[in-house]
Amino acid sequence: MFLRNNAGSSTSDQDLVTALRSGHRSALGTLWDRYAQLLFGVAMNYLKDTERSKDAVVELFAALPELIVRHDVARFRPWVHTVMRNRCLLLLRGDRQYRHVGDEGVQQLVQESMDDALLTEASLQQLEQAIDQLSDGQRQCIRLFYLERQSYQQTSTQLGLPVEQVRSHLQNGRRNLKLMLTRARKTG
Repeated sequence: MFLRNNAGSSTSDQDLVTALRSGHRSALGTLWDRYAQLLFGVAMNYLKDTERSKDAVVELFAALPELIVRHDVARFRPWVHTVMRNRCLLLLRGDRQYRHVGDEGVQQLVQESMDDALLTEASLQQLEQAIDQLSDGQRQCIRLFYLERQSYQQTSTQLGLPVEQVRSHLQNGRRNLKLMLTRARKTG
């Protein structure tokens, strides 16, 4: 794998973003250590190609200092996850491979996401606020499954819930998020 060491740093993501915005390139290495593997997984999920996924991660980190300066990043992890996803979707749109994505659910997500405008930091903040308004079970399941990329079984084990309850929380949570975000768009 192309990853560096996983030596942990006690510096918060927000402090690293602030340092990177101030020109401290060493923060980029720490962010790489924390997030390159996660972002590689996101890229593999969409691109289904190891080398293209590695390239996408490297390109994102090369552009990260400039992106950090241009955007007000409130929460780095969900923000960088969304940026990676959107970059993958743009790659797929560019070469029309989204038609050949095998997993039906991913194909639907790719099509829906390409129909929507790319998420801005403001909409990401709206999503975070909407997640915070969910019931405890829905919120915990959404965070573990989508943001931390855990499986149904891992989420079930961590929360001490049956897998079917996790699925139910995810389904209801997605529906509630869609409703809240639709209302926010209409009023905003």
